[in-house]
Amino acid sequence: MAKLRNTNKQTTVLTLDEKLAAIGVMTSTQQLSSETIAYVDLEETLADAIISFADTGDNQRWLGPVLAWVEVHGTTVIIEKLTKILKRRIKLGSNVEFVGLLAAFAIAHGYKRWRSLMLMAPKDPKYIGHPDLAPSLVKLRGHEDWAKEVNFLVAKGSLLPQRKWTLSQSSLAMQNQQYRNRLVYGAQWRADIITAIEHGARTPSEASRASGASYEPCHRVFKELEAAGLIT
Repeated sequence: MAKLRNTNKQTTVLTLDEKLAAIGVMTSTQQLSSETIAYVDLEETLADAIISFADTGDNQRWLGPVLAWVEVHGTTVIIEKLTKILKRRIKLGSNVEFVGLLAAFAIAHGYKRWRSLMLMAPKDPKYIGHPDLAPSLVKLRGHEDWAKEVNFLVAKGSLLPQRKWTLSQSSLAMQNQQYRNRLVYGAQWRADIITAIEHGARTPSEASRASGASYEPCHRVFKELEAAGLIT
């Protein structure tokens, strides 16, 4: 199996815009290098975006594009991994309620595996949009049924998925190896373990640290690839 460049845990801190660009949301950021893209994890980036949406500031501008990303690429998300990351973020004090909105949107598009993430939705109704205008807009237009199921009150037509900001599956697969392996192996830990090996992990322990998977599946994948003659 071919080895890629070893990114050596880049010390550069990437912005949310750059991370989103690496997973296929076409932000205004400049084109990223393959080394930088290899450093970005799909679920960690989704978690960063979800947390940013809880802030009513400028980062909510990416809510529509991220919903469009979920519509196009939602089947490639490892739900167990995203859940694990979000629970870790909750322990650090982060607000991850917006994952409920993404989950409801995914389910509305037939991605039933997202259902477990609806449990992290807010317990009380939450308006989307300007806090002074959103209630009046919902009263005037009505609400989006798919969002109300998880206690988000969204005025009809006010939150539109913006497909123009999202790379197609084939385009994203060309630039992002982690994503490409999700298409090949499915939305499961095996895909990320193999990505870690391709990025230079030489042992199950290194693959575990790089992918976030536990040691046992990493060890199993290594033994299978050795038996197939793909690694030594």
